[in-house]
Amino acid sequence: MNSDGTLELLRQLQPDLVIVNGTRIISRKILQGLSCPFINTHAGITPMYRGVHGGYWALVNNDRENCGVTVHLVDAGIDTGDLLFQARIHPTGKDNFITYPLLQTAAALELLTRAVTEGLQSRLQPQVASGHSRLWYHPTIGQYVYNRLVKRVK
Repeated sequence: MNSDGTLELLRQLQPDLVIVNGTRIISRKILQGLSCPFINTHAGITPMYRGVHGGYWALVNNDRENCGVTVHLVDAGIDTGDLLFQARIHPTGKDNFITYPLLQTAAALELLTRAVTEGLQSRLQPQVASGHSRLWYHPTIGQYVYNRLVKRVK
């Protein structure tokens, strides 16, 4: 992802924008090596749920109003880029750790389509993320079991 070869390939392609999903952190060299925006779909509401499993952690924290997905510009941080769009999801009792990201992906598709359309028309209107910011990681097996048994989050 961050190699000189990747940068050279991207420069040859001359994209109008780059869509990012599920990749490692992109280096400043790559981000600054192109003049087009990099757009990411993130499975969490930023800035509160940066990192991984944002929907799961929102539910664990009894923060259903921040269980969702964000489409944002990519910068050198971890899910710290300016916001383009956000949507909330509403998991049911049938959903679990495996289905939360599927619900988030489904919600992100419409947002990503809007972001790509606006990006190609040079109409993106990024907003600076505000509020409490926290980076989340994969739950340990102990955390998952505790949250399943005590907090009833699957």
